[in-house]
Amino acid sequence: MDKHVICFNGGSSSIKVSVKKVDGSNVESVVDFNCQGLGTGAGYIDVKSADGKEKLNISMKDHKSALHAITKIISERFPGLNIVAAGHRCVHGGPTITDTVLIDGPDGKITQYLKDYASLAPLHNPANLQIVLAALKDPVFGKVPNAGIFDTQFHARMPEYAKYYAVPESWIKDFNIQRYGFHGASYTYISRRFAELNNLSKEENNLVIAHLGNGCSMAKVERGIGTDTTMGTTPLEGLVMGTRSGDIDPGVLELMADNLNTDIKDIVRILNKESGLYGLYNKDIKEMHEIRKAATEGDKKAELVIDIAAYRTAKYFAGYLSTMENPKGIVFTGGIGENEGYFRRKVLGFLKIFGWKIDENTIDTRNKEVVIAVSSLIPELKAWVIPTDEEKIFALEAMRFAE
Repeated sequence: MDKHVICFNGGSSSIKVSVKKVDGSNVESVVDFNCQGLGTGAGYIDVKSADGKEKLNISMKDHKSALHAITKIISERFPGLNIVAAGHRCVHGGPTITDTVLIDGPDGKITQYLKDYASLAPLHNPANLQIVLAALKDPVFGKVPNAGIFDTQFHARMPEYAKYYAVPESWIKDFNIQRYGFHGASYTYISRRFAELNNLSKEENNLVIAHLGNGCSMAKVERGIGTDTTMGTTPLEGLVMGTRSGDIDPGVLELMADNLNTDIKDIVRILNKESGLYGLYNKDIKEMHEIRKAATEGDKKAELVIDIAAYRTAKYFAGYLSTMENPKGIVFTGGIGENEGYFRRKVLGFLKIFGWKIDENTIDTRNKEVVIAVSSLIPELKAWVIPTDEEKIFALEAMRFAE
């Protein structure tokens, strides 16, 4: 009999739920649910399966009612599913959680960790906790093993010289201030897939991955292990993102708090929600494809915004590659990385020392596994596009506990 895993990935007012058939290392999608508008009175669920797509207008006051609605749809329309495990995408595991964990009940230590580290991920951990609690209390999902897969766990084995900031030691020991990193499931998938595509052993699996979407980060991977990353204690550090500033002089926070007659908390809000592409372009747009379209039509401001984001990405690529022995490749993934050839070309152009020979037949490819360039400095170093599949990792990790 087929075995199925249900995967949860959600936020404060939405939740994506996917049912996967898992057979060994093979994962196939059976049905996907996208629940939007929780608590608004105008909620709906998009359902996508082999039968097509459908929008169901369903009022859902919270995560619990959303999961109950999905349970009802599954029992009525997909009665043959054999759900044996549930996998939860959780964001911040702090310094404690370094691998996938079995969630040990609504009052267990894992749910307590989600509460404890909520201050490090205030937008994500509380929502993750609500979804976990709703699943554990659900009559279907609560009867199978529930696994927590944390964004931070891929980076948990970073060397200390990459992990720690130059701050008072008490900040590290008493308040857990260090670099954690995020997008872990994406990096797990890409590093494994890169090794498969290039027939590399674990010891040879050295690469740098750029996960570029609305949220952007990069990871340095050596021997298949994450050894550095651009995001830090929170997802604000690093690259230019959709609405996040990425790297900035900390002194600017106090300066702008004084200039705007506000407090540091409000400045951090602006850096998270009103900066990045959105703030730079200043036209109520945060999507790279719209800014790229404007740039190709002669908008000099749009061109500058892309250059700023591409140059920041190139600096991290160069820094990570130059501190790595025998690098085998760089990978672009995520919505921008997989689809924006214009941006990829910009990034490679800034990496001058590597002498990238761009393949004009593949550089603009969208959402396919392709080599887009080869370095003339290091001939074995190639630039790849590899679409990510985070939900495959959620499913495989949850099945590991079910078995």
